[in-house]
Amino acid sequence: MTGKYYISILLILMSLSAFSQGKLKGKISDSGSGEALIGANVFVVGTYKGAAADFNGEYTIDELKPGDYTIRVTYLGYNEKQFNGIRIKKGQTTTLNVKLEELGTTLETVVVVGDKNLVDLESGKSQVKISATEIQEMNVRNVQDVVAMQAGVTETPDGIQIRGGRVYETSYVVEGISASDPLSGTGFGVEVASSSIQDVELITGGGNAEFGGSTSGVILTRIREGGKKYSVTGSWQRDNLGINDTTQWNTDIVDLGLSGPIPFTSGKATFFTSANMFITDNYFGPTADQLNSSLFQNKSSGLVEGSNRLFNRSATNQTFWAPRQANKWSHTLKLSYKIQNNTKLTITNQHSINVNQSTRSLQIVGNDAIITPGFQYFFSRDLDNANTYTHRSNLTALNFSHVFKERLRVETSVGRLFVNLRADANGRPFREETVSGILDAESIVSDPINLFNPADSIVFVLPGPGLANNNGIASLWHDHYVQEYTFKTKFKYISKNNTHFYTFGIEHKLQEYQWIDVEDPWVGAPIKVNDTLTTPLISIGSTSDVWAVKPQEGGIFAEDQIKYKGLIATFGVLFKYWAPGKFVDDVVDDPESPVLDQIRQDYKDKTVQVAGLRWKARLLPKLNVSFPITENNVLYFNYGHSMRLAHPRFIYQGLDKVYQNRSFLSNLGNPDIDPEVSVSYELGLKTQITRDLAFTVTAFYNDRFDYIVSRRIQVRDQTGQFVEKQFYINQDYARIRGVELGYNQRIGKWFRTNASFAYQIATGKSNTAAESELQINTQGFVNATEENYLAWDRPFEFKAGILFKPDTTFRIGKVNFKNFKVYLSANWKSGLRYTPYVQTGVAPNGRPQYERVVDAPFEEVGENWFWLDLRISRDFPISARSSVSLSFEVKNLLNNLNSQIINPVTGRAYEFGDPLPISDRDPLYPDPENNSQPPFNPARWRQPRQILAGLSFNF
Repeated sequence: MTGKYYISILLILMSLSAFSQGKLKGKISDSGSGEALIGANVFVVGTYKGAAADFNGEYTIDELKPGDYTIRVTYLGYNEKQFNGIRIKKGQTTTLNVKLEELGTTLETVVVVGDKNLVDLESGKSQVKISATEIQEMNVRNVQDVVAMQAGVTETPDGIQIRGGRVYETSYVVEGISASDPLSGTGFGVEVASSSIQDVELITGGGNAEFGGSTSGVILTRIREGGKKYSVTGSWQRDNLGINDTTQWNTDIVDLGLSGPIPFTSGKATFFTSANMFITDNYFGPTADQLNSSLFQNKSSGLVEGSNRLFNRSATNQTFWAPRQANKWSHTLKLSYKIQNNTKLTITNQHSINVNQSTRSLQIVGNDAIITPGFQYFFSRDLDNANTYTHRSNLTALNFSHVFKERLRVETSVGRLFVNLRADANGRPFREETVSGILDAESIVSDPINLFNPADSIVFVLPGPGLANNNGIASLWHDHYVQEYTFKTKFKYISKNNTHFYTFGIEHKLQEYQWIDVEDPWVGAPIKVNDTLTTPLISIGSTSDVWAVKPQEGGIFAEDQIKYKGLIATFGVLFKYWAPGKFVDDVVDDPESPVLDQIRQDYKDKTVQVAGLRWKARLLPKLNVSFPITENNVLYFNYGHSMRLAHPRFIYQGLDKVYQNRSFLSNLGNPDIDPEVSVSYELGLKTQITRDLAFTVTAFYNDRFDYIVSRRIQVRDQTGQFVEKQFYINQDYARIRGVELGYNQRIGKWFRTNASFAYQIATGKSNTAAESELQINTQGFVNATEENYLAWDRPFEFKAGILFKPDTTFRIGKVNFKNFKVYLSANWKSGLRYTPYVQTGVAPNGRPQYERVVDAPFEEVGENWFWLDLRISRDFPISARSSVSLSFEVKNLLNNLNSQIINPVTGRAYEFGDPLPISDRDPLYPDPENNSQPPFNPARWRQPRQILAGLSFNF
């Protein structure tokens, strides 16, 4: 009786379970003929369940738990179709009939029906794709702004950092071609305005094998294409509203776009073009009367190969491109031609010009002071004598795609990237023919009445203000250019059983780099003593670094993605190869060059001679696995190796025999330097609770090694004498580990919200290549095991956004809020790290003495950052395709003061009356022996509140 009783209970529970579940059924047919598509596959994404259509094209999937699902339908030779938000109800059958269209130019084209999924349950990567529609609703200006709003991305005064990486470690790709300037160190090269973007895909973990050349995130940007009808768009925003002077920085933002079909092509060819302008005077206060650039007067192109580019002496005129203190211009052109239904050709040209006085425009990787604003406070009294940075870039990309017999697709890309960065003393030529005055910028005593202890028997004159005030000019003259030709071919093949998705291809780059870095270029200039006598040119500045090289690099990659009943596994590998170029090969072979014998031997042992060049290579594996653990809950794991080639300066510096830096303790490149390498691990969970609610949880661990450090060595110079040089080697390492939480929800019909929380810790041996040398100089050794917090580590970060987009059903009284859009974003994060100072005594004048805690580098975290951005817009429809829109935007709505220059005594930006380190100038305690800068740099805080109004149109 007992056994029968339990069997009866079990049968009843099974019956109830079956009744509590739902069913999905329907028919799959051809959209044109209506014929049944026998064997078409129907998958329930986020589960192991699916079915195949029978001879009538019908299918049935049983035992589905109640909930919202994504249904994917595939059939050989047809575009896939994905239905989002299909609701299965308890004990009921849901019918979904599907009509598929024949395949077009993309092998895996997916037609999506319904609202966009909040998470991608079929991707085992940490990635997000932001569409043009979503971008238009944000408070963003360019690709960098879009990326900065995503989880795992931190914005600092240096730039964009992804998951604890340095700013230069990110791969920035536009239209399939690398758009990064490999010499500027900023991580970005070509400027792309938000109005020109079709979509941006950010991958922070689990990237494909082809992106193994990036040790941080990957940013993939696609440019908009023209449609079947003509469209004219435009917008203008400005902050000169007469409301409050503190919110007005003389900012104007203008975008103009035109797109549509190209005449006489039967609709097969389309175009898109746009012009974009962003000009502003920033919030710092002081501005130059006029920014100038010597780059626009000089049309020559080569220094080392014999031209007069370096020694150009042309006069400087005001430039059209710099009406304000910071100026960004860009132009986009994209032509698309659908040759056949399965063949497509696009040509894209992206051009940009940036002119400003921000020192962060050029970040000499590994040596620069990090996490420092770019405002040149030393020249704030006369910015007409400060450095001006001019960055020009041009990217041309040709992309061709063709589908062979429905299973094989080929993509071929050919691109040319050209970038040129010039830094000069606000347009002054490299060197005048004669030097007739003092050019060194100094702070001198400008007010002799400003005395110290005037009643004492010994009277001191207080030093100058710590800011340039003697008509001296900026000492840096820099010019570099990059010309990079990229050839890339990628094949995608789908197996007959639709289980294996193969990708394989090759990418090769021909590169040309030129670098000119000179301090005090007037040193060594001919000095005219009288009308008949001059001294000869004897040197290039007080220090210099000049070289021109032609390296090459490339990679062969292969990947197999296996999809089987909800399980997705990807195995990939990248064979990365590179050649430093003939310049280095010749230097190594030259016994008189300043290269250590051991480096010569190591370079020859670790390279292979092919086609006249010596090559290095590395194998980089990738593994990615994702699988459902319950319905709509997918667990994924990533493991991968990636690498980043060393900044060329660490390889080529000081090796040119003609342009030798003969200054004391100059730098010397290492021909045998290895790339920086990252080994990453990631474990994550994606959960789609309902069609309108989703969560993600991700934990990651990145091991970085072979970071570059510097050491002092002795080598023979061109005269045969032994001299000391600063030399670079691979020795440093870092570890970044953290966890990220994500939340996305649609609330009713009018609200869409998202939020992310991140906690990470970045530790390592040193922050720059020069820091280890500093450790040796200060303490006599480098600690081989102890790790310290890295300066760019930001432990906590919270981001949130809410979009309110009502329809005609939302009213307050008689007011209809249709066509209104309100977007509010919030950002809270840990402040910048700093090394603390403690009080050690009191000076005779009563000033408390605070000194650095030597054994606690970057132990403390500064005052937290927080800001809100608000955008309100109202559309005024004119017709079905035309409208005019008004917008009101507020950056930093609450006007929070966020410290970005930390006073290490207080942990926040300096405010009058705060104690300061003993080495700093304290306004409360005048000191005749302290000539440092006063602590009132306006860049010590991030931007305050800014209010902009805008007008846009679409016809």
